[in-house]
Amino acid sequence: MKNAFKMKMEDDLAIITFDHPTEKANILTPKVMEQFSKLLGKLEDNSDEITGAIIVSGKEQNFIAGADISVIEGITDAGKGKELGSTGQEIFTRLEELPFPVVAAINGACLGGGLELALACSRRVVTDSTRTFLGLPETQLGIIPGFGGTQRLPRLVGIPEALKMITAGSSVYPRKALRIGLVDEVVHPENLMEAARNLAAGPRPRKRKKSLAKRIRAAGMQILESTSFGRKKIFERARKEVRKRAQDHYPAPLAAIDAVEDGYLHGIDHGYDTEAGLLGEMASTEISKNLIRVFYLREMFARGDTSPAETMSNLGVIGGGAMGGGIAALGAQRGFKVRLIDMSTEPLGKALNLLSKSVNRKRKQGRYTGVQATWIPTRLTVDTQMRGLSRSDVVIEAVAERMDVKKTVLKSVADTTPKNALILSNTSSLSITEMAEAVPTPSRVAGLHFFNPVDRMPLVEVVKGDKTSVKTVEKAKAFTLRLGKIPVVVKDRPGFLVNRLLLPYLNEAARLLEEGSQIENVDKALLAFGMPMGAFILLDQVGLDIAAHVGMNLFEGFGERMAPSPILKTMMDAGRLGKKTGSGFYKYTDNGDHKPDPELDELLSPLVQESHDFPDEEIVDRLILPMINEASLCLAENVVEKPEEVDVAMIFGAGFPPFTGGLLRYADKIGTDHIVNTLDKLADTVDERFRPSDYLRKLASDGKGFFD
Repeated sequence: MKNAFKMKMEDDLAIITFDHPTEKANILTPKVMEQFSKLLGKLEDNSDEITGAIIVSGKEQNFIAGADISVIEGITDAGKGKELGSTGQEIFTRLEELPFPVVAAINGACLGGGLELALACSRRVVTDSTRTFLGLPETQLGIIPGFGGTQRLPRLVGIPEALKMITAGSSVYPRKALRIGLVDEVVHPENLMEAARNLAAGPRPRKRKKSLAKRIRAAGMQILESTSFGRKKIFERARKEVRKRAQDHYPAPLAAIDAVEDGYLHGIDHGYDTEAGLLGEMASTEISKNLIRVFYLREMFARGDTSPAETMSNLGVIGGGAMGGGIAALGAQRGFKVRLIDMSTEPLGKALNLLSKSVNRKRKQGRYTGVQATWIPTRLTVDTQMRGLSRSDVVIEAVAERMDVKKTVLKSVADTTPKNALILSNTSSLSITEMAEAVPTPSRVAGLHFFNPVDRMPLVEVVKGDKTSVKTVEKAKAFTLRLGKIPVVVKDRPGFLVNRLLLPYLNEAARLLEEGSQIENVDKALLAFGMPMGAFILLDQVGLDIAAHVGMNLFEGFGERMAPSPILKTMMDAGRLGKKTGSGFYKYTDNGDHKPDPELDELLSPLVQESHDFPDEEIVDRLILPMINEASLCLAENVVEKPEEVDVAMIFGAGFPPFTGGLLRYADKIGTDHIVNTLDKLADTVDERFRPSDYLRKLASDGKGFFD
C-alpha cells in the first residue's frame, strides 16, 4: 500500500497530511498504524529542527473514521485483542511525548481511533461544518476504546462528560466540544489551517468565561472528582444508568467504566493495561460480532444510490398529523422545499412548531449554525387547500388509514402534479395496489411506510404495488436515502413486513393475558430477553386503535392464525387506547410514566382465566418464535428477498435487540430444528396458529439456517 501520510516542512513546522490511498475515509488499519509509527520515528529523530506539527486530513469531509472494523471482527482470542490495543497505545503515547506541540486540525468526522489520535495531540482545532463531529462509538460495536481513549478523555473533559460519551458511544458537535474542553478552538473550514498554525506556534487560546451558575457547577464537579469518595459516587451512578439502559445485555459500557476507574485508582499506566485487556475480552465476544454485523447491515442498506433522486427539490405532503408533520419537518431539514397541506389549521401549526423545536435543538447541539437555523424553517410552507403542488417532484399522502380517503387524495394529487412526479402513500397496512387504482398511471405509485416518531425511527418500508414500476421503486429508495433513512423494499402484502411480524407478537401477549398471565410478568420476561420495551407498553405506545386496525387487515388477509385477541377490541371499546388517552394496559401520568392500573382487572375479567404463572422461557417462545415463523413465510412469498432484509427491518423498525444480530440471526443461533419442534409442541398443546411453515420445516429437515 502507498504511504497514507505525506509530510512537508513550512520553515520549522511539520504539516502531516493523512490521506488513505484506497479508502474514501481515513481508517487506522494495521498497515496505516505501522506507517504512522515510522513517521513518528522521523519526527523523533528530527525533533531538534521542528518547533511544531499539524495533523490534517486529505479527505474533504473526514478526519479519521476510526480503526479497521474488519480487524476487530476477526479477533477471537482476547490476548490478540489486548496486543492490538497495547500497540495502538504505544504509538499514540509516542505522539503525545513529542517535545513540540502537535495540533489536530479536524474537519469532518473524528471517531474512535481518530479521536484517540487527536486526544494524544497537544491541541485540537475543529471546523464548524455540520459534518464535523467527534466521538468514541466503540461500545456500539460491543468493544471499548482501546488506544488510550478511556484514560485521556476523562482527564481532558472530566469524568462525567467522558463517561457519557464513552458508554453511550455518542458524538458531540463543535460548539459542545469547545464548551466541555474537548477542543481548543472552533473555526470556519477556510480558516482551519491558519488556526492550526497559530496553535502550533503559540499558547492555548484562553477559555471563554462561563456564567456564574456554570462556574459554580463546574467547581462543584471538580471538587467531587478530586476525591476518591466523589469519584466512587460518579462511577456508581454511571453503572446504575448503564444497567438501566442496557439491561446487562451489553457488557462493553460497563467494561469501559471499569477501565476509566482503574486509571484513577491505580494510575494511568495501569489504566492503559486494563483498557487493552478489556478491549481484548470484549472484542472476542459473540455480542461484539453481532453488533459489528448490525453495523455492516446498516451500512449495506443506508448507503445506496441516491442519483435517481438528486434532481428532486420540491416535496408535497398531504396530511399534517403526527406522521405527515414529521415527514414535512424531516424533508425541510434534508434540503427540500416542502408544502404541507391539511384541511385544519391546528395540525399545520403543530407541524411548524415541531420543525422549529427540532431546528433549535440541533442548533444548541451545534449541528446547525445560526444562519441555517434561520433559513431551514422557511423551506416549509403550509396550506388548507389542495394547491401549490404543480412543481412537486414527489408527493406523500399521510391522511387517515381509510382506503376511500386515500384513493380520493391520490386521485387529486395525480390531477395536480407533473406526470413524472412520484406519488407515495404513508400507510402501515393498506394495499398500495388497490390504492393505485385511483391514479391514471399506477406505475408511479408506491408506498413509503415511515415509523413513529419519524425523526427518530431509521427504517422506511418502500412498498412495491403490483403495477409499481422498477424506476419508481428506485426513485423512492433514493428519495428515502436523501431523507437519511434506511429503505427496505417490500412486496404489497397485508402488513408489509414489520407489522406483519410484529402483530402476532403483540397479539400473543394479549392471548397470554387471556390465559391468566400477568401484564407485568410478560413485559419483564421480554425485557430480560432484551427487547427495548415490554409488549404491553409497546401496544400502549402504538395505540390500541391502530393495533386493532392493522390486526383486522392481517386477519382478513391471512385468516385464523392472525385472529385478533378479543382483549384488544374490549380495550378499544372502553376508550383505553394507550398512552395518548392516559390509559391502556398501563395508567400514564402527565410526565409519561406508567404504572399498573387496578381498574383494568374488572374490565377484562370476563375474558381472562384464573391467574397462572408462565415461565419466562415459555413467554419468550410464544412471542418470539411466531415472528420467526412469519418471517419464513415472508421469505417464501418474496415479501422480501433476503434474510438480511428481515433483520435490518426488525432492528431499525421494531427495535429487535441488536446484540442478537437480528431476528433471523437469533433463529440460526438457537437452531431451526429447535424452533420447529417447539412450535409443533405449542401447536399441539395451545393452538394451531403456532404450526411451523413448510419453508421453516424444510430448513430444519435439511439441517440449515436462514443464512446457510
